[in-house]
Amino acid sequence: MTITAAGMAISPATSNARRHSAFFPSMSLLLIAFVFLGFAPTYYLRPAAAGPIPGYLHVHGAAMSTWFLLLLVQTALIATGRRAVHRRLGVAGAAVAAVVVILNPLVVAWGVPHQMASNNSTQLTALIVVADLLLVGIFLVLVGLAIVWRRSPETHSRLLLLASIAVSAPALGRFSLRLIDTPLLGIIVLMVLPLLVVAHDRMMMKRVHPASAWGSAAIISSVVASVVISNTAAAGTIVGWFL
Repeated sequence: MTITAAGMAISPATSNARRHSAFFPSMSLLLIAFVFLGFAPTYYLRPAAAGPIPGYLHVHGAAMSTWFLLLLVQTALIATGRRAVHRRLGVAGAAVAAVVVILNPLVVAWGVPHQMASNNSTQLTALIVVADLLLVGIFLVLVGLAIVWRRSPETHSRLLLLASIAVSAPALGRFSLRLIDTPLLGIIVLMVLPLLVVAHDRMMMKRVHPASAWGSAAIISSVVASVVISNTAAAGTIVGWFL
C-alpha cells in the first residue's frame, strides 16, 4: 500500500493501472519524437532553399503525421476514460491507415533512384526497400486485426501501437544515417521498441499478451530478414527491379 502526500492510500493495483494507462500515450509521444527527428531536415523543417518536394510526398507526409498524432490522441482518450470519442475518431484512423497502406509502397518504389544516387550503395538501398515494404505489410495486418478486435481493448491497443512502431522504421533509419552514417542504430531501436511493449506486459500483467508476443516477433523477424536479404546477391536484383 502506497501513501500519497495528501495522506490517501493507493493500492498497488491502482498504481499499476495508472502506469498502464500512461504507457500507451508515452510510447506515442516517443514515436512522434522519432518521426520528427527523422524527417525534420527534409520535411518538417525543410529549408526554402532546398526547393519544393513532389505533391505525393506532401500527401504521404501529411498522412503519416496524422497517423501518429491520432495515435497520441486516441491513447490519451482511452487513458482519460473518453471511450465514446475514441470510437468516433477511430473511423478517421481507419481512413488514414488506408492512405498509408496505399502510398507507402509507392513512395518506397519511386524513391529507389534517389536512394541509389544519395548513398551509392546497392546493399543499403535494398535494406531500405525490403524493410519498408515488409513493415508496411505488417502495418496492414496489424491495423486490420486491430479493427477486427476493436471490442477487445487490450488486444486492440497493442496491435495499433505495434503497427505504428512498424511504420516508424523510415524515420529511425534516416535519423540513424544522419547521426552516425549507418542504419545500425535505427535497426537496434526498431527492434527494442516492440520489446518495450513485451516488458510492459510482464511488469503490469505478469504475462505477455499474445498480441504483444506475435506482433513484436513479426516486426523483429522482418528487420532480421531485411538485413539478411540485403547482404545477399538478391540485393542487386531487388534494386534492379525498381530501377
